[in-house]
Amino acid sequence: MAIIIAGFATCGKSVLGRKYRNVIDLESSSYKYKVFDTDLTFEQRKGTKREKNDKWPQNYYNAINEACKKYDVVLVQLKPEHFNYFDKNNIKYSIAYPNLDNWNEVERRCIERGNNEGFIIRLKQVFKPYYEDSLKRKCEKMYILNNKETLEDCLIKDNIKLIK
Repeated sequence: MAIIIAGFATCGKSVLGRKYRNVIDLESSSYKYKVFDTDLTFEQRKGTKREKNDKWPQNYYNAINEACKKYDVVLVQLKPEHFNYFDKNNIKYSIAYPNLDNWNEVERRCIERGNNEGFIIRLKQVFKPYYEDSLKRKCEKMYILNNKETLEDCLIKDNIKLIK
């Protein structure tokens, strides 16, 4: 049975998905939006205005369910509405979140990966509210990332099998 982990931005989901064969990062943008500006990198596109896919979010939930059949760890976008879906459908999940004292590290990672200023501003606006919402959820486990810690560090400490 796959482990679903909803991770806040900059937790290291993309790195994990590229590094391990049994892990997939289901980045939501390709499900949420119709057209992408191919002149920008994936990270630079975040926070830009795009046309929403009319199949969103069900297409994303379908992809999550399919990924759970093929991977041991499925990494997903951390959004309160996704938790509502998981809870309603009795889908077990964990949450990965930076320590609230770590905003500077989150911002540094955003800049390093090429996110635009608008994305960073919106991320800062939800940083504390999403954390507070996460605390109220029925997640199996809450991974709190301290300092420069990544989700990979937490999973290794938790003895989650990661296959290169």
